[in-house]
This record gives sequence, C-alpha cells and structure tokens, in this order.
Amino acid sequence: MEITGLVPQDRSRWAELWHAYLLFYKTTLPDDVFEQTWQRLLDNTVLHGLAARVDGRIVGITHFLFHGSAWTAAPVCYLQDLYTDESVRGQGAGRALIEAVAAHARERDSARLYWLTQDGNAVARQLYDRIAKHSGFIRYEYPLS
Repeated sequence: MEITGLVPQDRSRWAELWHAYLLFYKTTLPDDVFEQTWQRLLDNTVLHGLAARVDGRIVGITHFLFHGSAWTAAPVCYLQDLYTDESVRGQGAGRALIEAVAAHARERDSARLYWLTQDGNAVARQLYDRIAKHSGFIRYEYPLS
C-alpha cells in the first residue's frame, strides 16, 4: 500500500469515494461545493488530501487541515474525513492514512491530531479505539441559518 497526495488524474476515483462517504453519513453536497472541495484539495494550502493506493488504484481517501487553538501556541491538526473502499476494510488502509496525517502533523509541529466520528460507526471505531484515545467529548452544532 502506498500513501500519496491527490493529483488531477485522481478526480474520478476520489469522487466515487467521496460520494460513498457522504452517502454513509446520509448527506449530499451541492455540485459547486463538491467542485470547490476538489480544487481546494489540489491547491493543498488550507485543505489537504491523501490517497491510499493498492497497485496504483485509490482505495481510501482522507482530508485534513491545520488550525490555531487557544489552548496551545502550536497548530492542531483536524482529520476531517476518512473513507476506505468497503472491499479493503480491515486491511490497513485507514490506519495507513491516519499515520500519514500524523506524519504531516508532526512535520508542522502540531500539538494534537484529532477527529470526530458518529457513535454508531462501529467498524471505524474498532480501529480508532486501537490507535487513539477517546476523549469523551460530545459534539453539538448550532444552526447559523
């Protein structure tokens, strides 16, 4: 398995996996947001993306970003999205993507790497519980519109 950045030729396969990820979370995005996300990933300045590849084929994707924190002088890294093709689940793609994001966070001297998932995401939580610490926080969203 190889972990790489995303390149323009990855658009189609990235879109397949991103659609599957959004479907898993029972959501959709307008076409303009979908395209803007792809362009921001290619720009690789604020939003970063990685791909897990087996024999050159993308089998997993992750999106992450860095931001400031009132709790530390160093930036923190937020792993925003992680998705692996169902055909390779349990074969190390998710872990490899998380480890690659962690390497980027270390390179930027980040104070912390964190992510969120839904309570019922049992398959992913099996991995997360093995490699990370659940902090016990509960997320709330305040509607702005």
